[in-house]
Amino acid sequence: MKKKIISSIYHLYVNQRLSSRFCVVGAARREYTNTTFREKIYADLLERLPNCDKKRAQEVCQLFAYSRGDLRDVSTFKYLKAVLSRIDAKWGVCTNKLFYLAVSPHLFEIIFKNMALVGLNTPCGGALGWTRMLIEKPFGKDTASARTLFKLLAKYFKEEQLYLIDHYAVKEIIQAILHFRFSNNLFERSWDRSSIERIDIRLLETIGVEDRGSFYDTVGALQDVGQNHLLQMLAAVTMDTPRANEQYMTRTARAECIEKLKAWTLQDIKKYTFRARYKGYADITGVAPHSQAETYFKLQTELTHPSWREVPLMLEAGKRCAENKKEIVVTFKHPSLCVACTPQNHIHNRVVFSMTPQDKITIYFWTKVPGFEKKLEERAFHFFLYEHPEKTQYVEEYAEIIFNCLIGDQGMFVSQREIMAQWRFSDPLGKAWKKNIVPLAEYAPDTDEARVASEYIGKKLEPRELQKDIAFIGLGKMGANLSRRMMDYGWRVAGYNRSREKTDALAREGLIPAYTLRDVILHLPKKKIVWLMVPAGKAIDEILFRKGGLVSFLKKGDVVIDGGNSFYKDTIRRAKKLRKRGIQFLDAGVSGGPEGVRQGACFMVGGEKKYFEATEKIFYDMASRNGYAFFSGAGAGHFAKMVHNGIEYGMMQAIAEGFTILKKAQFKPSLIRIADVYNHGSVIESRLIAWLKEAFETYGEDLKNISGSVDQLGEGAWAAQTARAMSIAHNVITEAVRFRQRSKKHPSYTGKVLSALRHKFGGHDVFLQ
Repeated sequence: MKKKIISSIYHLYVNQRLSSRFCVVGAARREYTNTTFREKIYADLLERLPNCDKKRAQEVCQLFAYSRGDLRDVSTFKYLKAVLSRIDAKWGVCTNKLFYLAVSPHLFEIIFKNMALVGLNTPCGGALGWTRMLIEKPFGKDTASARTLFKLLAKYFKEEQLYLIDHYAVKEIIQAILHFRFSNNLFERSWDRSSIERIDIRLLETIGVEDRGSFYDTVGALQDVGQNHLLQMLAAVTMDTPRANEQYMTRTARAECIEKLKAWTLQDIKKYTFRARYKGYADITGVAPHSQAETYFKLQTELTHPSWREVPLMLEAGKRCAENKKEIVVTFKHPSLCVACTPQNHIHNRVVFSMTPQDKITIYFWTKVPGFEKKLEERAFHFFLYEHPEKTQYVEEYAEIIFNCLIGDQGMFVSQREIMAQWRFSDPLGKAWKKNIVPLAEYAPDTDEARVASEYIGKKLEPRELQKDIAFIGLGKMGANLSRRMMDYGWRVAGYNRSREKTDALAREGLIPAYTLRDVILHLPKKKIVWLMVPAGKAIDEILFRKGGLVSFLKKGDVVIDGGNSFYKDTIRRAKKLRKRGIQFLDAGVSGGPEGVRQGACFMVGGEKKYFEATEKIFYDMASRNGYAFFSGAGAGHFAKMVHNGIEYGMMQAIAEGFTILKKAQFKPSLIRIADVYNHGSVIESRLIAWLKEAFETYGEDLKNISGSVDQLGEGAWAAQTARAMSIAHNVITEAVRFRQRSKKHPSYTGKVLSALRHKFGGHDVFLQ
């Protein structure tokens, strides 16, 4: 009341947001008269807002009245109803009533029951008036108690009467985030996993628990701010656009976002959470002797939503930290094409939403330093929400809370659905921490010790370092761009290609040229690592095992990686032969096409785990973020890629057939526009649809110069053959393969679409001669 409500009523009064018929009736046990109550209100207001207008402060105090009684006694509520009825009579209206509970949650049940017994839980004006209940968190202490609370509320109130407070949902910066995103077209189209690398949300305070020991010790930092405030902040920055402007749609969008937080496993809790308390906390009055309450925590999580999958979300909060830092930092990925960047200088744009020391939005960007050299420097745009940053904590937030409750806008209040989703996320953490699954660390107050100790959270440990020397054999489209990618990342790359023109071209970009297999090996250090990027089949056996082939120049412990689309049974055979010579062998299925591998592709790696772990740094540097995985067993990587390509055949066939239907439809729709709309939120949104749109834009919707006969490299046929041998249905893949075979004699528009797609993602020659 003293800290939040009185000053907020004053703020509403001076901003002319209160009705001319407005009063506040306080109900409690203390011995006050109306006069002494108003004197206390005035003193509390001056203490909280020492620079307030004294005349207006006196006017505000006259809006207050007092009704004494024990809230556990029904007679208190009979008297309160009589007080309110006298106000109705004085004003000559049936007044709307807003009840605000500044009490311990254990009193809720008796208060609700007593209100109902005297009829204070229902409006006196029927459909023309309202009675509303404004309730502060905590909403239970776990999922079970929250469910009990909502059953209790449902017994006495309708949902439209309930206004549940999380004041962070009302904060100006949170509202600014929603409008920054949804009222502008500046960032929202890139506001997802395609462009954003990570999101950090922090609520760090220099203050401690002080005189709140008995309360704080029952909740800890996680329940105090993590289960609620941090998740409201997270929802604001990651929720989908509300489907309509109605208030309940905003609440629905927040709830849907929180519900998509990844469920905790015990292993994840051990790996991705950290908790600590500051030294001296145990000596605070009210803290239990063997307390396990944390005053600081940090955790990494993610959303399962397709737009945010695998984007690290870092949530951090703490007391007695070195500085006040309340902010959301959205970090964007390093640009795929960056002018003046270097491999050692990965740059990131950031958007920072700050609450302290001022409410502001800052956009960090990079630009060239004036002068002759191509050097970049970071610059910033700052937008301050207030021209005058001086404001008193909670006043504006609670003024908005009360005002929105008065006008009946529930959009800024949390719903039961949100609260239950928050508990489902935090309950497993609380239970695991109570069992000391994550040991409670200690940190010196007013320092960054806790933050330093938790730095491992969210950091992907890079694989062990290798001597950065590698040879590429095969410098076609894929091999050439893989070589360029590795050179970008500081690798010393030697290369050999059957036709020396391609080798010479890459030599001008920094590749060490070699014109025989023997020469390419001589350019490597003692431990040789060779990447094969040549067509599947006999060509690989020739390079490896012929007289004077690659194995003639390799020794025990050297590494061969087959990055081509080899049939997995051939891979198993080759691995056995190389193992006899002590040569380490890995198979790597590569997906992404020539342009994709330049920016970071997807790798499916098979072989022995110890060989993979010793060379993981290669895949770490080659792949997109989280774009590689190991599968145990020689041939497992190529098997995964074979199935991938079989799926690809089926998907492409379905797209090609669908667009043929559209092409010949009576409506004559624009195929470019169809492809565009399919790729904006539809179920079939994909890179394939995007590539097809590009093909239509480049070659025309008739695809006149594209061949209707479709080539294939065999992977789809291998997938169908393997499925047949395993007695697994393979109709879609088999029919897609057969279509390509038939297209040699019977070219068609469907074939043109397939050929156009193959050209766009794989660079295949598909043009009519």
